[in-house]
Amino acid sequence: MKKLFILLALIVFSSIVIAGQGPEVIDLSKKFNVPKTTKKVVKFPHWFHQTKNQCTECHLDANGGKLKNIKKGGEFNPGVVKGTGNKVHKEFCWPCHKAKKVPRGKSCNKCHK
Repeated sequence: MKKLFILLALIVFSSIVIAGQGPEVIDLSKKFNVPKTTKKVVKFPHWFHQTKNQCTECHLDANGGKLKNIKKGGEFNPGVVKGTGNKVHKEFCWPCHKAKKVPRGKSCNKCHK
């Protein structure tokens, strides 16, 4: 029983430490310089993604910083973000949602809330 308690305490502690890295929520309209959006702004729950993923799944470096192009590899460059055919959807968010089998992962309302 004591070993189980120690294991659970370690899991809780490591979750708190991981969740403390980086911002809690990221406004993607500001991150990708989209002054006028046609849908609701995505408030990216960074804290939640940290509980499910390693930093290097999205970032080029384990310390965060530059984003990785999930579809093609290398550094992610979103270019102009407009409409559903943009690189944020096609090369960053959707490939990850597909690989992780996120329910309704390509549905607008999943992220644009």
